[in-house]
Amino acid sequence: MFESSRSYFLRTDRIIVPMFKGTNSSKVLKISYDMAREYGSEITAITIREKTESIDVQGRLSLVTAAYNEGKKAGIKVIPKIQTFDNAREGIIMETKGHYYDILFLSTRKRSMLSSSIFGNIGDYVLKNSSIPLAILSSGDKEYPYSSILLPLAESINTRAAVYFALQLAKLHKSQVTILDLRKYDKNPAHGFKTLMDNTAILSGSMADIRIVRSGDSTGIKEEIGNYIKSDNPDCIIVGITKSEKYRIISDIKFIIKEPGIDTILVKK
Repeated sequence: MFESSRSYFLRTDRIIVPMFKGTNSSKVLKISYDMAREYGSEITAITIREKTESIDVQGRLSLVTAAYNEGKKAGIKVIPKIQTFDNAREGIIMETKGHYYDILFLSTRKRSMLSSSIFGNIGDYVLKNSSIPLAILSSGDKEYPYSSILLPLAESINTRAAVYFALQLAKLHKSQVTILDLRKYDKNPAHGFKTLMDNTAILSGSMADIRIVRSGDSTGIKEEIGNYIKSDNPDCIIVGITKSEKYRIISDIKFIIKEPGIDTILVKK
């Protein structure tokens, strides 16, 4: 799929998943299991103990041991890992720099629309400093697997690597993918997703259930996506930024990520 352009590609052979207590980490781990089963990936389930914390070896061990055992039952290679660093957020970055991983998959809880933080203390730091591709899930009320995935298409809020990730994710459970064509809002488009939108064979080759919805008469991206969410109530929205954009997250993306109830995955390559 997407053989005509390397920009439509995101390697997932070696996935690292930071593990924390709670259901959020469990959700991204389930997605990682499904990707590993479908694409032959290897998963490293890691938990970080901060040096200032009281020693809780048993609690830390149970997180990664459970991930290992669940993976083993499913025939998936999961490497359990416990590391100690000064703090969790820096530890995650140091781990990815010190070992070879293709993608970091992190989960956080939803932040308030009024909060200055997008993904929380750890998520914001990882987004800013990761040197490898990453996918950050802002977890809402939706259950996984997703039956309906929204893929808004505009260069200001998405990338070709994120499109690839969305279609790979949809393939796992034959989810429906709605491509919401918002390209008319791009003021200075560079590629306009022409390879994708002008070649239906690319879409059919993804083996996902895809439909294309053209933009309506709204005045902006927030309004278009807000109206779609009200009418169709998708389970998950996938957006993307490039590595060169570093930490500059525009207001449209912030709105999408913080939309209550909807799981959102931000892909950065």
